[in-house]
Amino acid sequence: MTWTARADRWVHRHPWGPDVALALAVAAVVGWGSLDVLRVADGEVWVRWAAGGCAVVLHAAVALRRVATEAAFLIASLTMLALVALPNVRIKPRDLALSDDPEALEVPLLFLPSSVLYLLLLHAVAAHRGQPRSGLALGIAVTGAGLGAARTATASGALPAGWLTVALTLLALVAAAAGTWAVGTVQRDRHLRRTEETAEAAEQATVEERRRIARDMHDIVAHSLAVIVRQAEGGRSVVAAEPDRAATALSAISATARQALTDMRSTLAVLDVGTDRTVRHAAQPTLAEVPALVSRVRAAGVDVSLVHDDGFDGMTPGAATAAYRVVQEALTNCVKHSGPGCAVRVRIEHAAHECTVTVADEGGQAQPVPLVPGTGAGLRGVRDRVRAAGGSFRAGPTAQGFLVSARFPRADGAGPG
Repeated sequence: MTWTARADRWVHRHPWGPDVALALAVAAVVGWGSLDVLRVADGEVWVRWAAGGCAVVLHAAVALRRVATEAAFLIASLTMLALVALPNVRIKPRDLALSDDPEALEVPLLFLPSSVLYLLLLHAVAAHRGQPRSGLALGIAVTGAGLGAARTATASGALPAGWLTVALTLLALVAAAAGTWAVGTVQRDRHLRRTEETAEAAEQATVEERRRIARDMHDIVAHSLAVIVRQAEGGRSVVAAEPDRAATALSAISATARQALTDMRSTLAVLDVGTDRTVRHAAQPTLAEVPALVSRVRAAGVDVSLVHDDGFDGMTPGAATAAYRVVQEALTNCVKHSGPGCAVRVRIEHAAHECTVTVADEGGQAQPVPLVPGTGAGLRGVRDRVRAAGGSFRAGPTAQGFLVSARFPRADGAGPG
């Protein structure tokens, strides 16, 4: 883990840390300005000390803006109300190096530089709290803006007292409060939207993984059970007359069951998450395993032939797995539904720009009841696999039997030399 990742994790676990740092940084910039104003102000000593205490409270409230958002905003609101209630002080602009005017101006203490921190706390409520708390905070801020605007009517010298001054001050304070609240609300909505999108993406990934596991389990279980049932039916019919063939059938059943257990363990291994939170993916079969698959089905008593080009290269891993599942599902259906005398032809061809997998059967003598009932989920599953790998899929009855075909674009863009 990088140091930035460690820092980000620490911040998420200790949200007060960045807020304390922010409070100190703001105090270093804005706090000194408030101290300068109080230092040169002409007024009662207790008034200046009270205003200084209010400034300290505002700076301290910033450190609580996320760990105790509502409490920090309430404290700041009461502090601003106290500043509005304090008597005005007289300040000479020359003492603050604002101008050369020696005349003293009467200024309300709510205009201390530290008062701007109230907007920071209003933003915290809007950004981290939903309705109705956020709306209530805006209402409190607008009410405070009205009181602050009315307080300017008591000042003299800085601005001409009158309704125009009060109206302009009210407009400025309300705009500042509403704008700050709107920015925080937009940030909160954006964060919620990102959180929802992340949750939806995670849920979709979980659903897709479940579907993939379900398809794998269906392919493994349906194929293995079909072969086992076919072997068991054949063994039962010859157990008395031909014990050797019955023993061969039992051996085939055992081997098929063992292979199915191995495949199931490999597939279900994706559900095992280690302590390092690393998900292990099951090894997927490819076209190179088709000959072994054909041999197992042939051992079950189905006449299966395989024709393929030299090698099984030229396909992406996903396409190769999808192609194997196409062959597996088609052969499984043959084992389940075909009767005696059924012949199946599996053909794998590599052309210049695509690879084609075809499984065609002649039907044979149809059985009144399938050995293993089907639901149609297998063909739907392989169709989804083929399309996900960028290929096309076709399945349906023919004049002689049933045809399953899939085409995949070649990964290397060229056929065998």
